[in-house]
Amino acid sequence: MRRLGPGSRVDPAASGSFCAWQRARDVPLTGADCFLRAFDAECRARGRAGHLSQIVLRLGPGFDVARFRTTLDDATEAHPILHAVVRRGLRSPFPVYATTRPVPVAIPIGLHVAAEGGLDAEPVPGRPSTLSPAPAVERELSGVLPPEEGRLLRADVVERPDGGSDVALTFAHLLFDGFGSERFVAWLAACGEGERRVDDLSAAEGAGLEHGTDLGGWRALRGEGAFWRNLRARGDRARRWQHHVRSLGDPPPRSLAGPLDDSPQRTRYEVLHVSEAGTEQCLARARAVAGELTPALFPLAASLQAHAAVLAGRGATGAGLVVPVAVNARPRGEVGAARAIFRSHVSMLWLRAVADPSADLEGLVRSLQAQRLASVKEKLLEDGLVALDLARLAPRRTYARLVRSTFGGELASFFFAYTGELLPERRSFFGAPIETGFHVPGVPASPGSALVFSHRDGRLAITHVWQEGTIEDAELRLLRARLLLDLDAVGPP
Repeated sequence: MRRLGPGSRVDPAASGSFCAWQRARDVPLTGADCFLRAFDAECRARGRAGHLSQIVLRLGPGFDVARFRTTLDDATEAHPILHAVVRRGLRSPFPVYATTRPVPVAIPIGLHVAAEGGLDAEPVPGRPSTLSPAPAVERELSGVLPPEEGRLLRADVVERPDGGSDVALTFAHLLFDGFGSERFVAWLAACGEGERRVDDLSAAEGAGLEHGTDLGGWRALRGEGAFWRNLRARGDRARRWQHHVRSLGDPPPRSLAGPLDDSPQRTRYEVLHVSEAGTEQCLARARAVAGELTPALFPLAASLQAHAAVLAGRGATGAGLVVPVAVNARPRGEVGAARAIFRSHVSMLWLRAVADPSADLEGLVRSLQAQRLASVKEKLLEDGLVALDLARLAPRRTYARLVRSTFGGELASFFFAYTGELLPERRSFFGAPIETGFHVPGVPASPGSALVFSHRDGRLAITHVWQEGTIEDAELRLLRARLLLDLDAVGPP
């Protein structure tokens, strides 16, 4: 890794830069970071692979890999959090990114030439195209990026036969959440185009920090009243949230993979790229069924029914389905902490259903809406943040044991996310037009399946991630067919 000095585009003395805040004190992990750190350790211990995620851009011709490498090097110099060891803090009760003593680790960039993979050459008219990742990119999701060594991020560039490129950023999931990974890509592109300097990132925009201190709830303990009274109140909220999560375990939830075992992880994924006509049909039905305020509950309901169809084929009709949905916990707005890049800033909305593929989809959406409304009224999202914040004091193995014991060894039935429009402000990335892009979340060997929805330029992308060995080929076809049917995502020929 290059050092700051002559020739660098980074100003280490820049006043007010986020770079300065990182070097002034270590950056604490959020409660969600600690949760993800625990499951990364569990995945490595049981499945020999980390809890990693990707954001992938499919680009047209013209990608400037040299400029990309230089910009990424500059960002690494300016921001120690990109290569900071994650450990218990020496002067903090919480785990931290040790940004005051970063290890000299360069972010690796793998260069590959695609011999296969890509969109179907001759898709069936009106039906979604299937995008298969290059094997070199897919393999990285079954690798390891050890946070305790400061290895948190890698990049891979795949040159396609058509002259375009695929760029994949694989990261330890505690470095970014989904929204943060998009902000990082957009910020990196702006730096590469000369629109921003890599060292002009404020503490708030960088990681949701204010003057180098955590914006989280621990500051509330220094508010009015006695310290212990405030701490007790937060403990009560955390217990209320824990009681709510435990109540979701009746009937016990099922996943496609079953309870966690010691099977090696091998993550697979494909992307269904829906036509413009199919996307418009799907979005119109989402608005009609789920309304304008909760459109994401429509693809969630369809995802529940798709997994229920597979479970029904295994004789598990009537089993419980429990799905955690990440909710952006950043403050509202368009600047500062509302656009925070690093660390995870989410709470979890836990929703449940019964595996019954014959159930009415609209009725299922209404049930999910009622559960969401109850969670909002009871402030369960805020309680969840308090619980995660307090749990930062606990040993990391406590997280995994607590969650899996709640659901009889299961973590969830599957993972789900609806991330909205992908990078709407960027038309190109380092000289190449962005054709499409998608998120690929990390999915441990249990629950073994995830569905992620995003859209760009009027086309929906559905990323299905699964662990090899958890679902048969015929079940895979059934899951996707049922999903597309309920979404009404097949346009006219």
